[in-house]
Amino acid sequence: MSQPARVLVVDDEKNIRLTLSTLIQRAGYDVTSAEGGAEAIGLLSTQRYDLLLVDLKMPEIDGMQVVAAARQQDADLAIIVLTGHGSLDTAVEGIQFNIFDYLLKTTEPSQVVERVRAGLAAHADAQRRKNLLDTVDMAVRELRGGRPLDGSGTGTTERVVIVGPLQLDTWRQLASLNNKTLPLTPTEFRVLLCLAEHVGTMMGYAQLVKCAQGYEASELEAGELIKPHIHHLRQKLEPDPSQPRYILNVRGKGYLLSVVGE
Repeated sequence: MSQPARVLVVDDEKNIRLTLSTLIQRAGYDVTSAEGGAEAIGLLSTQRYDLLLVDLKMPEIDGMQVVAAARQQDADLAIIVLTGHGSLDTAVEGIQFNIFDYLLKTTEPSQVVERVRAGLAAHADAQRRKNLLDTVDMAVRELRGGRPLDGSGTGTTERVVIVGPLQLDTWRQLASLNNKTLPLTPTEFRVLLCLAEHVGTMMGYAQLVKCAQGYEASELEAGELIKPHIHHLRQKLEPDPSQPRYILNVRGKGYLLSVVGE
């Protein structure tokens, strides 16, 4: 029997926190609550959650600081933000952190639970797709005698690509930055390898898909295919994913890997 999804509810208002926690728990989920940002960040650093429901305005450590900390821990976590009133700045910041939804604090609790259910469903679907891609990657490598594809997708070479403190071992498909191993999926590794082999040069969306995944796609389709992988790479590589230093966007065209510094 599968374990229930785990939800972290964060709100400094006790009545709201208890009400939402109780309703979400009754919906069949495993709920943990935190009364402030510091407690939430502590929980996120030691426990795994499937969804974070967090109040935007809290004293000392606000909701967006909690969201930023959550993204550092888990690039795939579903996030819903509760806010007293929406704003353009908050919405833009939310896009950077890939927030699933914003809900007004005046929203009926039952509707909040519905959005939690939708967020968890989207999270589970994303995990299934990711697992499927990894399974396909493993199958392709086994068919090729256990050797990973090189960056061009045309052969099998045993080598290490080095860009400053970034190292990519093409045989073991391991990437490290400043001697710290990066937890990359096979597809993420190949995307990063393609960028590293063309360091300082912009690669178009279709070029990246061809290089990393081995098939042709239109620029529009390739852009949609490659963006989630770039998002996850930034979460794992960048000191501050909301302000990328290494994987840079060339608006509407593609991406490039800058010369990685210390």
